[in-house]
Amino acid sequence: MQRDPSLDAAAPDDDLDRPGPLSEGALLGAPSPAPGPTPADAVPLPISVYPALMGILLGYGVLVVGNGLFATAIPFHALQYGASTFTVGVIQSCYYGGFLLGAFYNRSLIERVGQHRAFVAFTALAALFVMGFAVSEAMLLMCLMRLGTGFALMGMYTTVESWLNGSVPNTMRGRVFGSYLTINYLAVGTGQFLLNIGEPGSEGQLLLVAALFVAAILPITLMQGWPTRVADERLAKQPAISLFDGIAEMSRATPIAIPGCILAGFLYSAFYAMVPIYLTRIGFSIGALSALMGVALFGALLMQWPVGRLSDRMDRRTVSRRLAFASAAFCAPLVFFQAHWLVVVLLVLFSAVNFTQYGLIVSHVNDRTAPEQRVVVSATLLILFSVGGMLGPMIASGAVTLLGPGGLHVFNVVCALTLARVALRAQRLAP
Repeated sequence: MQRDPSLDAAAPDDDLDRPGPLSEGALLGAPSPAPGPTPADAVPLPISVYPALMGILLGYGVLVVGNGLFATAIPFHALQYGASTFTVGVIQSCYYGGFLLGAFYNRSLIERVGQHRAFVAFTALAALFVMGFAVSEAMLLMCLMRLGTGFALMGMYTTVESWLNGSVPNTMRGRVFGSYLTINYLAVGTGQFLLNIGEPGSEGQLLLVAALFVAAILPITLMQGWPTRVADERLAKQPAISLFDGIAEMSRATPIAIPGCILAGFLYSAFYAMVPIYLTRIGFSIGALSALMGVALFGALLMQWPVGRLSDRMDRRTVSRRLAFASAAFCAPLVFFQAHWLVVVLLVLFSAVNFTQYGLIVSHVNDRTAPEQRVVVSATLLILFSVGGMLGPMIASGAVTLLGPGGLHVFNVVCALTLARVALRAQRLAP
């Protein structure tokens, strides 16, 4: 995942303190400003960066519409070929296994060719794996195709998140990352309504996913002014940071990073992988299921910016802890009750607060991260998230098998309360 950077001994020390190309407009080939002592956090985004930012976020949004549909269609495709609930959980877990593989190989490509070209390459690769999944009937082949999409999309997410975190000051990071996640949940929620097009999990529906992935490339390729490389020049002047050194350093700087990202992965992946099965088991029709999934994710969308703004004004770990308690409170009644109106209300509320956690943790970690370490930190956070994402569906599906549909919410309550405890402990260890 790393390239071998060359050290520039002749470079003046203060040259390392000015903002890199991602925040100074070199992303679009704009001339770099003269070196100066201005802290990176005080430098506003130049106007020249906004068209590129809009281009990649538009492409990202289209891709996530497809990925939202894909995540919900997978259980139906697998069930058509006789998969058990546990097997569906294993297939969904392979997505995050691909994230882990991507973490060890994707970073070097991003640093070598730049964010925009890496985005195009990873998105095209994801489309190929989706087409492979569409024609798969054997469970092993489905697992391999799901693994491949995880590998490709891990690179895409690292591309976008390292770009955003390298482009904004700490005082804006919560709002900008909240806006990014707003686009994410708007797109994922939109993808849920596409489940009504054709037969759920059918080959035609999965090919629609691949078409959306390909369409996501267009805004990126049509933008003008992209340079050949956009890797932050500070990376060329700093020794490479290994993945394990990055994890150790992150753990010292912010104790919430490792357990927080893993627990967020548990909660997020269990929602996408198991809620469609849970809703089917308690009697929701396909139309009602897709509508509820869409509305729940739109609920998550509405909370992103307000929570991001709130976290810019107070300790992000305090916000994380309080929202984790709220998540547990919304899930607890669903362990015992399955009235459809109650399920709708509480799942919407749960998703609204639950899906803010990853953004809060990422923003908090990046507050304490040096600018030249942002790519490796973004990749490391996604690795930790993917560990949770890989294990979450398997554990949640086991809980459903043992305890019935309510087992999913037992899993959610335990994870949310653990996350609240982790956030409180992190504040005490690293104020």
